[in-house]
Amino acid sequence: MNLITRILAVDVPANTKLDSFDFSFRGMSFGWLILLLIVILAGFFMVGAFYVLEKGTLGWIRRVFLIGLRCALLVLLLFLILRPILLAEFIGERPRGVVLLIDNTQSMQQRDRRLTDGDKARVAITLGKLPLQTTLAEKMSNLPSEASANPKRTELVSNVFKHPELKLLTNLQKFGALRPHVFGVDVQGADEDPKKSIADNILASIKADDTRTALADSIVKLVQSKDSDPPSAIVVVTDGQDNASKFTLQEAALECLRSKVPLHIYGVGSSEGGQLQLKEVGAPDTLFVDDTVSIPLRWRAQGFKKGEVEITLKLGGKIVAEKKFTLQTGEDLREVMNFIVPKDPEKRENLDFETIIKYKSGTETFQDMVKRTVRVADTKIKILYIEHSPRWEYKFLQPALVRDRRIQVEFLLVNADPKATRKFDETSPLLFEFPKEREKFFDAKYNLIILGDVAATYFNKEQLEWIREFVQNRGGLIVMAGRQNMPNTYDGTPLAEVLPIEFKKEKFGLDAEVRTQEYMPTLTESGQRTEWLALADTAEDSLDVWQKKLLGFHWHFPVTKLRPAATALVVNPRAKMGDQPMPIVATHHYGKGQVMWFGTDETWRWRWNYQDKYFVRFWGQLIYQFGLPSLLGESAKRAQMALDRSQAVVGTPNTIYVRLLDKDFNQRKDKKVEVELEHMDAKLGEQRKEMITLNAIPGREGDYAVLVPNNRAGRYELHVKNPDVNTFSYRVDLPPKHELEEAGLNEIALRQAAELSQGKFYREEDLHTMVANIRPQAKEFKLRQEILLWNPLAILLFLGLITMEWLVRKFSDLS
Repeated sequence: MNLITRILAVDVPANTKLDSFDFSFRGMSFGWLILLLIVILAGFFMVGAFYVLEKGTLGWIRRVFLIGLRCALLVLLLFLILRPILLAEFIGERPRGVVLLIDNTQSMQQRDRRLTDGDKARVAITLGKLPLQTTLAEKMSNLPSEASANPKRTELVSNVFKHPELKLLTNLQKFGALRPHVFGVDVQGADEDPKKSIADNILASIKADDTRTALADSIVKLVQSKDSDPPSAIVVVTDGQDNASKFTLQEAALECLRSKVPLHIYGVGSSEGGQLQLKEVGAPDTLFVDDTVSIPLRWRAQGFKKGEVEITLKLGGKIVAEKKFTLQTGEDLREVMNFIVPKDPEKRENLDFETIIKYKSGTETFQDMVKRTVRVADTKIKILYIEHSPRWEYKFLQPALVRDRRIQVEFLLVNADPKATRKFDETSPLLFEFPKEREKFFDAKYNLIILGDVAATYFNKEQLEWIREFVQNRGGLIVMAGRQNMPNTYDGTPLAEVLPIEFKKEKFGLDAEVRTQEYMPTLTESGQRTEWLALADTAEDSLDVWQKKLLGFHWHFPVTKLRPAATALVVNPRAKMGDQPMPIVATHHYGKGQVMWFGTDETWRWRWNYQDKYFVRFWGQLIYQFGLPSLLGESAKRAQMALDRSQAVVGTPNTIYVRLLDKDFNQRKDKKVEVELEHMDAKLGEQRKEMITLNAIPGREGDYAVLVPNNRAGRYELHVKNPDVNTFSYRVDLPPKHELEEAGLNEIALRQAAELSQGKFYREEDLHTMVANIRPQAKEFKLRQEILLWNPLAILLFLGLITMEWLVRKFSDLS
């Protein structure tokens, strides 16, 4: 066979054999075929005629033989003129090689904290300080000092590729050409500098700077690629994080299984490296001595397998609550800590409140802390609640107020039996009448007045002036609408201008034939940012309560207009005030005090299915908000701050809303206010502090806003000088599955994907077995080769025929 191919001048491809062949003529056509037949027949006739007429002693056998030789020469010559081609088909196999796919995203820059001896030993293996076949155990003695290092994940990969005994890259080339790729949001080939070794080219390609990871999509793209043969296997080097793929890792593994391309995955990083972070501490701004306080906490814990977590609360440097419990992992873990506020021997008004969460594993300690300043009050909020008669709201609110330890409450029920009042029973919380002397009213030192459905005629003009003066001097006022008197009878009185709303008189009859229609009280955008309207520990949960859990109301008092500086917080979306929803809850500042309009009397309906859960929380927060400024006096907060969303996320700007009062507790009128924003977790070399500008919100005196970009994750503090420094703390989190988020090796998902594709998952102690586990695969291929028959064989045949004819003629004495 080799001789024939050499004679035919056939270039046989390596690792192939001839499978079949065929002939064809490049110059062949129907016209040429007719002409060829004519020429051949004419040639045969002429050759036969010449030799028949040839003179000499030539027998018929020789004459026929010579005629045959001459015709054969003619046929051969015409055959070559038609450009004959031999189509040869060869079959063979070539090795499919291995694809190397390496994670090139920012998560590969992470330094995993090695908590166990086994994890530390893995670092030592990559450094060559422990044998490749080292068996890991929970407790390992004689670990080298280098094992305690926490290298970057990219450094681990570099150590593995350069390991002198492992020789991973060299051994992978035994399966054929190694095709290295790096991936982030897309997959691309590694550098191919001919002056560098393959290891240097690969390591030079690993920048670990891609901001998104499409692990599953990259695998699918390589498997489905038509640019080259499918590989024998795909060796993936990754930490398993994926935040940009359309396919799931399981779907990618199934695609590999269908294509018979197993995944051999080296998991980089530690699956036990954890993260512990306090997300939210629901501590109030003011605590009351001897009051039982419940502090809702939210935190995240990832990467821990077992152990205990300890949460400690400190007030003024002293531990007030501690709790240990079995650690769970999750993104939104919650706990409520309770403690009784102790009396400070030093009688400090402002104390640091610290929340510390701690987890310890071996020599490693994970800890996070949130610290803020709170006020501690050693007195109670004093309330005067005035009603005409005990309507349903009063019946449920009265016992709730009496039970609240933070409150000292007095009731004035106009229609009450005099014998039940304090005039006849000194222990009764019911007043007999509204104070008739100015001194007596102000000496009572009320912090908050709740004014129900009481007729304005019950008060004389001076008493209404006293209430207005009370509000001007920092007192809180909650006005609750009623069907009979409030606010109908107050038109034109001194108290009308105190209200945040304008109204016209309405009559409400009792029509049994008309069924009232329920409406759901709806928080406005400002209402959603208002902490004292929150009915759950998070803004999302609170909104869910307002929208889905509370019963609606059936009645409201229609108002005609909000006063210029008033803000609607809760509205009735089914009714209109002009082209706006009807306000149910509206507030504004009057003088130094704050006034709330409550346009219904049906919050008692919220007790349905939930008893006091939401009803008491709602009223407790109202009393705290409106009664506290008067109680604290000059030390009351003159700044209130809130984010437009409960959670700040990197890359998504937030608006910070700030309400500022001047030294006389009047709304500030400045157009712009300079404040300081401090990044508490700024790293060395990063900007820690910057000045930003609060801009006044048009039409709302004292209200300011500023847009912050949230470019960096961590804790922030906004310092507002007004004139004392007020601090607002918040945290900017990374989005879920962000590249810079501290996340451990996704071992479970990677292991499952490898097994599903009929491959294998590896850690550092297993890498020495990878090459042996990869099964070589070959790709069958076919090659066609066109062989022009104007070659040595044709020339030899032509020379042979003409030589033979010459010899026969020579020995026959023919010229």
